[in-house]
Amino acid sequence: MNNTRLQYHATGGQLFILFLKNMFLTVVTLGIYSFWARTNVQKFMAENLEWAGERFSFHGTGKERFIGFLKAAGIFIVLYIAIMIILWIANKIPVPYFATIIGIVLYIGVILALVPIIIVGSRKYITSRTGYRNLRFGFDGKILEVAKLYGKGILLTIVTLGIYYPWFFAEKEAYIQSKTRFGNTNFGFSADGKEIFFLYLKGFLLSIVTLGIYYSWFLADVQNYIWNRTSFQGKKFRSDITGGKIFVNFLIAYLIILFTLGIGFAWAVVRLTKLFIESVSLEAEVDFSTISAQPDTQANATAEGLEALAETLEAFLS
Repeated sequence: MNNTRLQYHATGGQLFILFLKNMFLTVVTLGIYSFWARTNVQKFMAENLEWAGERFSFHGTGKERFIGFLKAAGIFIVLYIAIMIILWIANKIPVPYFATIIGIVLYIGVILALVPIIIVGSRKYITSRTGYRNLRFGFDGKILEVAKLYGKGILLTIVTLGIYYPWFFAEKEAYIQSKTRFGNTNFGFSADGKEIFFLYLKGFLLSIVTLGIYYSWFLADVQNYIWNRTSFQGKKFRSDITGGKIFVNFLIAYLIILFTLGIGFAWAVVRLTKLFIESVSLEAEVDFSTISAQPDTQANATAEGLEALAETLEAFLS
């Protein structure tokens, strides 16, 4: 069996220079360059990731992200004006708390509507701009399907005080992976909510008992569980990361950041990224002769713009 492992070639020095460039230009442009900065980091990550002798690539641009943000801002302004008009009308109706109730319903409705749009749109954009061996990835998920999946999952998670979350997680990952493809070939994922429940329960209890020390082993269990149940062309991925390695590397990364007064952050990031990525492999080689291109012409950066706008508003309000 040919066990092909992912490789990560980035260095802390390279990432440090990139961070400095991004930070300087973002400050100078009053935040506008942040769209290009995010793209630069994703290109850096992809171009330093190798599998089976070939490197990945990222073809997104800061310009399309910036335009997506402007479109998202336009959508938000239209929604805001529409809501203000509805609330103005509601205030004219002489019913106690009527306008307040309408406002809450509209607020919740907008959130529930935007979440699946952002999830589907962002994943379609990221996958369609990510390439390997001159082929692109893609995502065929539908907004309505994601809305139903998340609506059910979030509702049952709330009703069961969090107990249902592992089953929601299993359904969510199975859907997302089954709709994610490389070229015209989809990934697969199979998980059991019961197994995830006991995995989380064990991690939660032991993390408390050990005052957080066990958390590294919990992270290892979660990564291994997810990757070991992910497949492509019927071939399974494997992850062999251990809690001990995570604990030691987290400790080293913390010390690097601490003793360099934050300057070593880039080296810490590269160290941890390399650890998690290079623990993943595929049990056999992929048959590329059966894979053909299937471009996603509908993917754009508007959903990412909505997400960025939401994060900006959240940061501003907090």
